[in-house]
Amino acid sequence: MRERILQLMLVPPEPHPPEGSADSVRIFRAGRNYYRFRLLLWLLGNIAAAAGFAAGHFATRRFLAQSPSWAVWVWAGAELTAVAVFVVAALFTFLEQRWNYELRWYIVTDRSLRIRGGIWSTHELTTTFANIQEIRVSSGPLQKLLGLADVEVHSAGGGSSGPHGSQGGHVARFEGLDNANEIRDYLVDSLRRYRDSGLGEADKEKTGPVVAAEVVLDEVRQLRAALARG
Repeated sequence: MRERILQLMLVPPEPHPPEGSADSVRIFRAGRNYYRFRLLLWLLGNIAAAAGFAAGHFATRRFLAQSPSWAVWVWAGAELTAVAVFVVAALFTFLEQRWNYELRWYIVTDRSLRIRGGIWSTHELTTTFANIQEIRVSSGPLQKLLGLADVEVHSAGGGSSGPHGSQGGHVARFEGLDNANEIRDYLVDSLRRYRDSGLGEADKEKTGPVVAAEVVLDEVRQLRAALARG
């Protein structure tokens, strides 16, 4: 059932590994507490919505007591419809939390990394090691309480700001990790090996637009392959 629903929602399949040797591919996942944290937010949101619905129901009882019977029936039908919509929406958003956790990909090779996440709107970011400027771990108070942290990979290029970028560059974020320090150290070691191998010197000859064009070409090839399989 999950596969059928995801197909109807046009959620793409497992992403292809980014540029790099096949034997260097490693896939990382968000920690289990990240899923529990998302479920907690879902539960609190639905409790607040149910409380608001109940408050509205009791607030209108005095008004309905003085209304004609047809108005009472119309209002009752509207409330039943609202309850049905709320239940269906709560079930679907519950599944969404699970799928958002399962379909969150952090893929690293010996030359680049790729991050994909999202159900309603899929976000994918690919970064080559040639552009990486900084790797750091960040964790807020609630994340620390849950034993979670994010690994932020700052890279050059772009020059735009937004939810997944900063002015003058991009940020690839490995969210909700329970082994953030381990992954940070792995990325740092991989980046050091990449630069020591001399691959970084060759890539320095490429300008930002050329690197961006290569990333776009890689995405087009993946899209063509996906369409061919379909």
